[in-house]
Amino acid sequence: MEEIRNTTESNEEIEIDLSRLFNEIKKKLKFIILLAVIGAIVAFIFTTMFVIKKYASSADIYPKTNTTDTGTLDYNALNANTKMVNNYMAIIQGDSVLDVVTKNLKLEDRGEDFVKSTISVTNEANTEIIKITATTDDPKLSKDIVDETVSQFISYVKDKIDVKNIMILNQAKVEETPVAPNVKMNVVIGALLGIMISGGIVVLRFLLDKRLHTKDDVEAYLEIPVLAEVPYFEDK
Repeated sequence: MEEIRNTTESNEEIEIDLSRLFNEIKKKLKFIILLAVIGAIVAFIFTTMFVIKKYASSADIYPKTNTTDTGTLDYNALNANTKMVNNYMAIIQGDSVLDVVTKNLKLEDRGEDFVKSTISVTNEANTEIIKITATTDDPKLSKDIVDETVSQFISYVKDKIDVKNIMILNQAKVEETPVAPNVKMNVVIGALLGIMISGGIVVLRFLLDKRLHTKDDVEAYLEIPVLAEVPYFEDK
């Protein structure tokens, strides 16, 4: 019975503490909002002024399926193209193609693996379409890398494995809109960090505050009832 009473008293004490903590957070709400706004502003300024913008350009290529003499699709060739897609993707990202791209665009001074680091090659789901994307800090350079990569790949497979059916579905374009950084996302993250920091400060100050604020605090600390209270009057 004594244990149950102690547990109940403990739960009541926790509820009182949580209630006071919630009230403390409400009182400091302006401070929390202020730090959230500051965090968002700092994130916006840092992202727009100090983070290097990245621009992407893409082209789509497709291994065209030959038709039979009757004008129908050659399904053997279609199956062969499907199986060759992964091979084509590996060739595009290989040194045999990208080294020539680096040389032709005179990018040797940027490092041996610069072009490789900018290129990504993906395959559209359930298709034989291959998307080649280059991402750099210069929109025109991104386009040039894609164009040269496509050109060298087509030349390579034509010369080395006698593949002449690669067609370009979508040409690369100069895209002036950066793909990175994500300003909106960074601003939201900055605001959330401001809320977390300010909220942490409020909670920490609350937990470290050992002062007695209410009659209940005094009774709990001294373990004796309070018989009287002296009202507090501010000086006018």
